[in-house]
Amino acid sequence: MKRFTVLLVLALAGTAAANSYLDNNKTVTHDCAKDPEAAVEGNANTITFTGTCERISADGNENTLKIESVKVLDLRGNKNTAVVGAVDAIHASGNDNKATWTKGITGKKPKVASPGSRNKIGSAK
Repeated sequence: MKRFTVLLVLALAGTAAANSYLDNNKTVTHDCAKDPEAAVEGNANTITFTGTCERISADGNENTLKIESVKVLDLRGNKNTAVVGAVDAIHASGNDNKATWTKGITGKKPKVASPGSRNKIGSAK
């Protein structure tokens, strides 16, 4: 039973790590079709997200996010830049973040909440 528990814990830990970006100064691509949720916890990364993500959270600082499509974008860190093709909601509780979007996924203008300071969020058009 102990061996099964250890294997299960290791399997779950491996699964959780697959969608978390903890490193700094990396350039990577994330496939949202394979993993629809991602957490960016490192700093100064450039991450390209392909496909449609359910949720992307940026808790780190000074990251550059290039996002094809995301239902919910959370900018909780500071000085992050996100260029989004399609999005339904953007929440920026961090400071000095910049997010531009082209359209809403559902066709409507995305819902935007920015309780942080000095965030710039708007249409790229």
